Amino acid sequence: MRFKSPLSKRIILSFVLLTGVVSGVFSFALMATIDYVEESLTTAEMQKDFARIIEDYKSGADLRLDEGSSFFTAGPTLPEYLRSVATGYTEIVLKDRAFFVYHVREGETSYFLIKDETTFERAEVLLQRAVYGGFFLSIMASFVLGLFMVKQVIAPVRKLTLQVADRKNVKTGFPPLSSEYADDEVGALARAFDATIDRLQQALQREALFTSDVSHELRTPLMVINSSCDILIAKKELDDYTRQKIGSIHRAANEIKGLAETFLALARGEGGNFEEATLAAVVHSEFQAWREMAEEKGNRLVLQGESESSDQLYPSIMLRTVLGNLIGNAVHHTSGGEIVLVLRPDGFDLRDTGPGIAADERAKVFKPYYRSTTSHRDGLGLGLSLVQRICEREKWTVTLEENQPNGCSFRIDFKMNSAI
Repeated sequence: MRFKSPLSKRIILSFVLLTGVVSGVFSFALMATIDYVEESLTTAEMQKDFARIIEDYKSGADLRLDEGSSFFTAGPTLPEYLRSVATGYTEIVLKDRAFFVYHVREGETSYFLIKDETTFERAEVLLQRAVYGGFFLSIMASFVLGLFMVKQVIAPVRKLTLQVADRKNVKTGFPPLSSEYADDEVGALARAFDATIDRLQQALQREALFTSDVSHELRTPLMVINSSCDILIAKKELDDYTRQKIGSIHRAANEIKGLAETFLALARGEGGNFEEATLAAVVHSEFQAWREMAEEKGNRLVLQGESESSDQLYPSIMLRTVLGNLIGNAVHHTSGGEIVLVLRPDGFDLRDTGPGIAADERAKVFKPYYRSTTSHRDGLGLGLSLVQRICEREKWTVTLEENQPNGCSFRIDFKMNSAI
Protein backbone atom coordinates (compact mmCIF):
# COMPACT_ATOMS: atom_id res chain seq x y z
CA MET A 1 0.00 0.00 0.00
CA ARG A 2 1.37 3.42 -0.95
CA PHE A 3 0.87 6.29 1.49
CA LYS A 4 0.83 9.82 0.12
CA SER A 5 0.61 11.64 3.46
CA PRO A 6 3.81 13.15 4.96
CA LEU A 7 6.02 10.87 7.03
CA SER A 8 5.52 13.03 10.14
CA LYS A 9 1.75 12.57 9.99
CA ARG A 10 2.15 8.83 9.55
CA ILE A 11 4.39 8.60 12.61
CA ILE A 12 1.92 10.55 14.74
CA LEU A 13 -0.98 8.49 13.42
CA SER A 14 0.93 5.29 14.24
CA PHE A 15 1.50 6.46 17.80
CA VAL A 16 -2.17 7.36 18.26
CA LEU A 17 -3.47 4.14 16.68
CA LEU A 18 -1.09 1.95 18.68
CA THR A 19 -1.98 3.68 21.93
CA GLY A 20 -5.68 3.55 21.09
CA VAL A 21 -5.57 -0.18 20.40
CA VAL A 22 -3.50 -1.03 23.50
CA SER A 23 -5.38 1.24 25.92
CA GLY A 24 -8.72 0.23 24.39
CA VAL A 25 -7.98 -3.48 24.86
CA PHE A 26 -6.72 -2.82 28.39
CA SER A 27 -9.82 -0.75 29.29
CA PHE A 28 -12.17 -3.39 27.88
CA ALA A 29 -10.30 -6.17 29.72
CA LEU A 30 -10.35 -4.19 32.97
CA MET A 31 -14.10 -3.54 32.83
CA ALA A 32 -14.82 -7.14 31.82
CA THR A 33 -12.69 -8.38 34.74
CA ILE A 34 -14.51 -6.10 37.18
CA ASP A 35 -17.90 -7.34 35.94
CA TYR A 36 -16.78 -10.97 36.15
CA VAL A 37 -15.35 -10.61 39.68
CA GLU A 38 -18.43 -8.68 40.79
CA GLU A 39 -20.80 -11.33 39.49
CA SER A 40 -18.75 -14.23 40.87
CA LEU A 41 -18.32 -12.78 44.35
CA THR A 42 -21.88 -11.49 44.59
CA THR A 43 -23.36 -14.79 43.39
CA ALA A 44 -21.33 -16.78 45.91
CA GLU A 45 -22.24 -14.43 48.74
CA MET A 46 -25.95 -14.36 47.87
CA GLN A 47 -26.09 -18.13 47.52
CA LYS A 48 -24.68 -18.44 51.01
CA ASP A 49 -27.10 -15.85 52.38
CA PHE A 50 -30.04 -17.45 50.55
CA ALA A 51 -29.35 -20.88 52.09
CA ARG A 52 -29.46 -19.34 55.57
CA ILE A 53 -32.53 -17.19 54.90
CA ILE A 54 -34.59 -19.95 53.25
CA GLU A 55 -33.84 -22.15 56.24
CA ASP A 56 -35.18 -19.45 58.58
CA TYR A 57 -38.20 -18.88 56.31
CA LYS A 58 -39.19 -22.54 56.22
CA SER A 59 -38.69 -23.02 59.99
CA GLY A 60 -40.77 -19.94 60.80
CA ALA A 61 -37.90 -18.20 62.56
CA ASP A 62 -36.96 -14.57 62.12
CA LEU A 63 -35.09 -13.97 58.87
CA ARG A 64 -31.44 -13.17 59.38
CA LEU A 65 -31.07 -10.48 56.70
CA ASP A 66 -27.96 -8.36 56.23
CA GLU A 67 -28.24 -4.59 56.10
CA GLY A 68 -29.67 -3.52 52.75
CA SER A 69 -31.06 -6.98 51.97
CA SER A 70 -34.72 -7.96 51.37
CA PHE A 71 -36.52 -11.25 50.86
CA PHE A 72 -39.68 -11.78 48.80
CA THR A 73 -41.80 -14.63 47.64
CA ALA A 74 -43.97 -14.66 44.56
CA GLY A 75 -47.29 -13.00 45.29
CA PRO A 76 -49.25 -9.75 45.24
CA THR A 77 -46.64 -7.96 47.38
CA LEU A 78 -43.83 -8.72 44.94
CA PRO A 79 -42.39 -5.44 43.50
CA GLU A 80 -43.09 -4.85 39.83
CA TYR A 81 -39.42 -4.80 38.78
CA LEU A 82 -39.02 -8.40 40.07
CA ARG A 83 -41.91 -10.00 38.18
CA SER A 84 -39.96 -10.60 34.98
CA VAL A 85 -36.59 -11.45 36.54
CA ALA A 86 -35.12 -14.75 35.38
CA THR A 87 -33.86 -17.34 37.79
CA GLY A 88 -30.31 -17.05 39.03
CA TYR A 89 -28.24 -13.94 39.58
CA THR A 90 -29.43 -10.65 38.06
CA GLU A 91 -28.34 -7.04 38.41
CA ILE A 92 -31.11 -4.45 38.17
CA VAL A 93 -30.33 -0.75 37.77
CA LEU A 94 -33.24 1.63 38.27
CA LYS A 95 -33.28 5.37 37.95
CA ASP A 96 -31.81 6.09 41.38
CA ARG A 97 -31.27 2.61 42.84
CA ALA A 98 -29.33 -0.55 42.00
CA PHE A 99 -30.02 -4.10 43.21
CA PHE A 100 -28.48 -7.54 43.04
CA VAL A 101 -31.26 -10.13 42.76
CA TYR A 102 -30.93 -13.85 43.39
CA HIS A 103 -34.05 -15.71 42.15
CA VAL A 104 -34.68 -19.36 43.05
CA ARG A 105 -37.71 -21.36 41.96
CA GLU A 106 -38.81 -24.42 44.01
CA GLY A 107 -41.85 -26.12 42.54
CA GLU A 108 -44.52 -23.50 42.04
CA THR A 109 -42.95 -21.02 44.46
CA SER A 110 -40.34 -18.38 43.63
CA TYR A 111 -38.02 -16.80 46.17
CA PHE A 112 -36.21 -13.51 45.70
CA LEU A 113 -33.21 -12.33 47.69
CA ILE A 114 -32.46 -8.66 47.00
CA LYS A 115 -29.38 -6.76 48.03
CA ASP A 116 -29.17 -2.99 47.68
CA GLU A 117 -25.92 -2.16 45.87
CA THR A 118 -26.57 1.49 45.00
CA THR A 119 -23.33 2.63 46.62
CA PHE A 120 -21.32 -0.04 44.84
CA GLU A 121 -22.96 0.85 41.50
CA ARG A 122 -22.05 4.50 41.93
CA ALA A 123 -18.48 3.52 42.66
CA GLU A 124 -18.50 1.33 39.57
CA VAL A 125 -19.76 4.23 37.44
CA LEU A 126 -16.95 6.42 38.78
CA LEU A 127 -14.48 3.66 37.96
CA GLN A 128 -15.84 3.41 34.42
CA ARG A 129 -15.50 7.16 33.96
CA ALA A 130 -11.94 6.97 35.25
CA VAL A 131 -11.15 4.19 32.77
CA TYR A 132 -12.70 6.11 29.88
CA GLY A 133 -10.92 9.27 30.96
CA GLY A 134 -7.63 7.39 31.13
CA PHE A 135 -8.26 6.05 27.65
CA PHE A 136 -8.74 9.51 26.16
CA LEU A 137 -5.84 10.94 28.18
CA SER A 138 -3.58 8.20 26.82
CA ILE A 139 -4.69 9.10 23.29
CA MET A 140 -3.83 12.76 23.88
CA ALA A 141 -0.52 11.83 25.51
CA SER A 142 0.38 9.62 22.54
CA PHE A 143 -0.40 12.52 20.19
CA VAL A 144 1.89 14.86 22.14
CA LEU A 145 4.57 12.18 22.36
CA GLY A 146 4.20 11.59 18.62
CA LEU A 147 4.81 15.28 17.94
CA PHE A 148 7.92 15.19 20.09
CA MET A 149 9.22 12.01 18.47
CA VAL A 150 8.55 13.37 15.00
CA LYS A 151 10.80 16.33 15.72
CA GLN A 152 13.53 13.99 16.92
CA VAL A 153 13.18 11.41 14.15
CA ILE A 154 12.41 13.67 11.20
CA ALA A 155 14.98 16.37 12.07
CA PRO A 156 17.97 14.56 10.47
CA VAL A 157 15.86 13.60 7.46
CA ARG A 158 14.80 17.22 6.94
CA LYS A 159 18.37 18.37 7.38
CA LEU A 160 19.55 15.87 4.79
CA THR A 161 16.77 16.95 2.43
CA LEU A 162 17.86 20.60 2.65
CA GLN A 163 21.48 19.64 2.08
CA VAL A 164 20.67 17.55 -0.97
CA ALA A 165 18.35 20.25 -2.34
CA ASP A 166 21.19 22.78 -2.07
CA ARG A 167 22.69 22.79 -5.56
CA LYS A 168 26.04 23.93 -4.22
CA ASN A 169 26.55 20.46 -2.80
CA VAL A 170 26.89 19.19 -6.36
CA LYS A 171 30.07 21.18 -6.76
CA THR A 172 33.40 19.88 -5.56
CA GLY A 173 35.06 21.01 -2.37
CA PHE A 174 32.22 20.18 0.00
CA PRO A 175 32.58 17.55 2.73
CA PRO A 176 30.53 14.35 2.31
CA LEU A 177 27.02 14.44 3.74
CA SER A 178 27.47 11.18 5.65
CA SER A 179 30.14 12.72 7.88
CA GLU A 180 27.40 14.53 9.85
CA TYR A 181 25.17 11.51 10.52
CA ALA A 182 25.29 8.42 12.69
CA ASP A 183 25.65 4.90 11.33
CA ASP A 184 21.92 4.33 10.99
CA GLU A 185 19.28 4.40 8.26
CA VAL A 186 19.67 8.16 7.74
CA GLY A 187 23.44 7.72 7.57
CA ALA A 188 22.99 5.00 4.95
CA LEU A 189 20.76 7.35 2.95
CA ALA A 190 23.38 10.11 3.25
CA ARG A 191 26.08 7.72 1.99
CA ALA A 192 23.87 6.80 -0.97
CA PHE A 193 23.47 10.51 -1.76
CA ASP A 194 27.23 10.97 -1.45
CA ALA A 195 27.83 8.21 -3.99
CA THR A 196 25.24 9.68 -6.37
CA ILE A 197 26.59 13.22 -6.01
CA ASP A 198 30.13 11.91 -6.59
CA ARG A 199 29.05 10.26 -9.85
CA LEU A 200 27.22 13.45 -10.83
CA GLN A 201 30.32 15.53 -10.10
CA GLN A 202 32.41 13.26 -12.29
CA ALA A 203 29.83 13.50 -15.10
CA LEU A 204 29.73 17.31 -14.82
CA GLN A 205 33.51 17.45 -14.87
CA ARG A 206 33.65 15.26 -17.98
CA GLU A 207 30.99 17.44 -19.62
CA ALA A 208 32.88 20.61 -18.74
CA LEU A 209 36.10 19.19 -20.20
CA PHE A 210 34.24 18.01 -23.30
CA THR A 211 32.60 21.37 -23.95
CA SER A 212 35.91 23.16 -23.42
CA ASP A 213 37.67 20.79 -25.81
CA VAL A 214 34.94 21.20 -28.42
CA SER A 215 35.07 24.97 -28.11
CA HIS A 216 38.84 24.99 -28.51
CA GLU A 217 39.30 22.30 -31.17
CA LEU A 218 36.51 23.46 -33.51
CA ARG A 219 37.46 27.11 -33.45
CA THR A 220 40.80 26.64 -35.28
CA PRO A 221 39.61 24.49 -38.26
CA LEU A 222 36.54 26.70 -38.73
CA MET A 223 38.76 29.77 -38.76
CA VAL A 224 40.96 28.13 -41.40
CA ILE A 225 37.92 27.27 -43.53
CA ASN A 226 36.49 30.79 -43.30
CA SER A 227 39.82 32.50 -44.10
CA SER A 228 40.44 30.14 -47.02
CA CYS A 229 36.98 30.86 -48.38
CA ASP A 230 37.62 34.61 -48.12
CA ILE A 231 40.87 34.23 -50.03
CA LEU A 232 39.29 32.13 -52.77
CA ILE A 233 36.29 34.41 -53.19
CA ALA A 234 38.63 37.39 -53.62
CA LYS A 235 40.23 35.84 -56.73
CA LYS A 236 38.93 37.42 -59.93
CA GLU A 237 39.51 34.41 -62.19
CA LEU A 238 36.81 32.31 -60.43
CA ASP A 239 33.62 31.67 -62.35
CA ASP A 240 30.23 32.38 -60.79
CA TYR A 241 29.45 28.70 -60.10
CA THR A 242 32.69 28.16 -58.19
CA ARG A 243 32.27 31.42 -56.32
CA GLN A 244 28.72 30.35 -55.36
CA LYS A 245 29.91 27.00 -54.04
CA ILE A 246 32.70 28.61 -52.04
CA GLY A 247 30.11 30.98 -50.58
CA SER A 248 28.01 27.98 -49.58
CA ILE A 249 31.03 26.47 -47.81
CA HIS A 250 31.64 29.79 -46.05
CA ARG A 251 28.02 29.97 -44.84
CA ALA A 252 28.10 26.33 -43.75
CA ALA A 253 31.26 26.96 -41.72
CA ASN A 254 29.62 29.94 -40.03
CA GLU A 255 26.55 27.83 -39.34
CA ILE A 256 28.71 25.12 -37.75
CA LYS A 257 30.37 27.75 -35.59
CA GLY A 258 27.00 29.11 -34.50
CA LEU A 259 25.67 25.61 -33.79
CA ALA A 260 28.77 24.75 -31.75
CA GLU A 261 28.30 27.88 -29.63
CA THR A 262 24.61 27.08 -29.26
CA PHE A 263 25.28 23.52 -28.14
CA LEU A 264 27.94 24.70 -25.69
CA ALA A 265 25.58 27.27 -24.20
CA LEU A 266 22.82 24.68 -23.80
CA ALA A 267 25.21 22.13 -22.29
CA ARG A 268 26.74 24.55 -19.80
CA GLY A 269 23.42 26.15 -18.85
CA GLU A 270 25.07 29.56 -18.63
CA GLY A 271 23.81 32.88 -19.90
CA GLY A 272 26.79 33.69 -22.10
CA ASN A 273 27.62 36.95 -23.83
CA PHE A 274 26.15 36.44 -27.27
CA GLU A 275 25.92 38.97 -30.02
CA GLU A 276 22.40 40.37 -30.22
CA ALA A 277 20.32 41.44 -33.19
CA THR A 278 16.73 42.14 -34.13
CA LEU A 279 14.54 39.49 -35.68
CA ALA A 280 14.47 41.37 -39.00
CA ALA A 281 18.27 41.65 -39.07
CA VAL A 282 18.76 37.92 -38.56
CA VAL A 283 16.19 37.13 -41.25
CA HIS A 284 17.81 39.54 -43.74
CA SER A 285 21.27 38.04 -43.20
CA GLU A 286 20.09 34.47 -43.85
CA PHE A 287 17.03 34.81 -46.06
CA GLN A 288 18.85 34.43 -49.37
CA ALA A 289 20.46 31.17 -48.26
CA TRP A 290 17.13 29.88 -47.00
CA ARG A 291 15.47 30.85 -50.29
CA GLU A 292 18.07 28.99 -52.31
CA MET A 293 17.66 25.93 -50.09
CA ALA A 294 13.89 26.05 -50.63
CA GLU A 295 14.18 26.49 -54.39
CA GLU A 296 16.39 23.40 -54.64
CA LYS A 297 13.33 21.39 -53.51
CA GLY A 298 11.01 23.28 -55.83
CA ASN A 299 9.49 25.31 -53.00
CA ARG A 300 8.83 29.02 -52.72
CA LEU A 301 9.91 30.85 -49.56
CA VAL A 302 7.85 33.97 -48.85
CA LEU A 303 8.58 36.68 -46.25
CA GLN A 304 5.66 38.66 -44.80
CA GLY A 305 5.15 41.23 -42.03
CA GLU A 306 8.64 42.63 -42.29
CA SER A 307 7.48 46.14 -41.43
CA GLU A 308 5.75 44.90 -38.25
CA SER A 309 8.93 43.45 -36.71
CA SER A 310 10.10 45.29 -33.58
CA ASP A 311 13.56 46.60 -32.65
CA GLN A 312 13.84 44.25 -29.67
CA LEU A 313 17.27 42.56 -29.51
CA TYR A 314 17.72 38.81 -29.08
CA PRO A 315 20.74 36.47 -29.05
CA SER A 316 21.44 36.21 -32.78
CA ILE A 317 22.94 32.71 -32.55
CA MET A 318 19.90 31.33 -30.77
CA LEU A 319 17.47 33.09 -33.09
CA ARG A 320 19.36 32.00 -36.20
CA THR A 321 19.43 28.39 -34.99
CA VAL A 322 15.68 28.34 -34.29
CA LEU A 323 14.82 29.92 -37.64
CA GLY A 324 17.26 27.72 -39.55
CA ASN A 325 15.96 24.49 -38.01
CA LEU A 326 12.29 25.37 -38.53
CA ILE A 327 12.83 26.49 -42.15
CA GLY A 328 15.07 23.50 -42.87
CA ASN A 329 12.41 21.19 -41.39
CA ALA A 330 9.70 22.84 -43.53
CA VAL A 331 11.82 22.57 -46.70
CA HIS A 332 12.66 18.94 -45.93
CA HIS A 333 8.98 17.92 -45.64
CA THR A 334 7.56 20.14 -48.40
CA SER A 335 8.01 19.48 -52.10
CA GLY A 336 6.79 21.90 -54.76
CA GLY A 337 4.87 23.95 -52.21
CA GLU A 338 5.01 27.25 -50.39
CA ILE A 339 6.71 28.18 -47.12
CA VAL A 340 5.66 31.46 -45.52
CA LEU A 341 7.67 33.25 -42.81
CA VAL A 342 5.54 35.89 -41.06
CA LEU A 343 7.32 38.35 -38.76
CA ARG A 344 5.43 39.83 -35.81
CA PRO A 345 6.33 42.41 -33.13
CA ASP A 346 6.49 39.64 -30.51
CA GLY A 347 7.67 36.66 -32.57
CA PHE A 348 7.13 34.96 -35.90
CA ASP A 349 5.08 32.24 -37.63
CA LEU A 350 6.32 29.69 -40.13
CA ARG A 351 3.77 27.90 -42.29
CA ASP A 352 4.33 25.21 -44.90
CA THR A 353 2.12 23.18 -47.25
CA GLY A 354 3.69 19.81 -46.55
CA PRO A 355 1.93 16.63 -45.39
CA GLY A 356 1.48 18.01 -41.86
CA ILE A 357 1.71 16.20 -38.53
CA ALA A 358 -1.11 14.21 -36.93
CA ALA A 359 -2.73 15.80 -33.87
CA ASP A 360 -1.64 12.98 -31.56
CA GLU A 361 1.99 13.41 -32.66
CA ARG A 362 2.37 17.18 -32.32
CA ALA A 363 3.47 17.04 -28.69
CA LYS A 364 5.92 14.21 -29.42
CA VAL A 365 7.84 15.83 -32.29
CA PHE A 366 9.70 18.09 -29.83
CA LYS A 367 11.17 15.05 -28.04
CA PRO A 368 14.73 13.99 -28.98
CA TYR A 369 15.05 11.34 -31.70
CA TYR A 370 11.31 11.27 -32.41
CA ARG A 371 10.26 11.26 -36.05
CA SER A 372 6.66 11.48 -37.12
CA THR A 373 5.06 8.86 -39.33
CA THR A 374 5.06 11.33 -42.24
CA SER A 375 8.81 12.07 -41.99
CA HIS A 376 11.43 10.71 -44.34
CA ARG A 377 14.00 8.12 -43.36
CA ASP A 378 16.95 10.54 -43.12
CA GLY A 379 17.46 12.74 -40.06
CA LEU A 380 17.82 11.89 -36.40
CA GLY A 381 14.80 13.78 -35.11
CA LEU A 382 16.86 16.32 -33.15
CA GLY A 383 16.02 19.59 -34.97
CA LEU A 384 12.71 20.35 -33.25
CA SER A 385 14.12 19.13 -29.93
CA LEU A 386 16.91 21.71 -30.27
CA VAL A 387 14.31 24.40 -31.04
CA GLN A 388 12.37 23.45 -27.90
CA ARG A 389 15.48 23.55 -25.70
CA ILE A 390 16.52 26.97 -27.04
CA CYS A 391 13.03 28.35 -26.46
CA GLU A 392 13.04 27.03 -22.90
CA ARG A 393 16.45 28.59 -22.28
CA GLU A 394 15.40 31.98 -23.67
CA LYS A 395 11.95 31.81 -22.06
CA TRP A 396 10.25 31.80 -25.46
CA THR A 397 7.23 29.67 -26.32
CA VAL A 398 6.87 27.42 -29.36
CA THR A 399 3.55 25.94 -30.48
CA LEU A 400 2.63 23.69 -33.38
CA GLU A 401 -0.74 23.85 -35.12
CA GLU A 402 -2.27 22.57 -38.32
CA ASN A 403 -1.97 24.83 -41.37
CA GLN A 404 -5.06 25.05 -43.57
CA PRO A 405 -5.73 23.34 -45.87
CA ASN A 406 -2.66 21.20 -45.16
CA GLY A 407 0.78 21.48 -43.63
CA CYS A 408 2.18 22.76 -40.34
CA SER A 409 2.23 26.12 -38.63
CA PHE A 410 4.94 26.83 -36.04
CA ARG A 411 4.52 29.87 -33.82
CA ILE A 412 7.33 31.40 -31.74
CA ASP A 413 6.40 34.02 -29.13
CA PHE A 414 8.97 36.25 -27.45
CA LYS A 415 6.47 37.74 -24.96
CA MET A 416 7.91 35.91 -21.95
CA ASN A 417 11.36 37.37 -22.66
CA SER A 418 10.35 40.87 -23.75
CA ALA A 419 10.82 42.34 -20.26
CA ILE A 420 14.34 40.93 -19.81
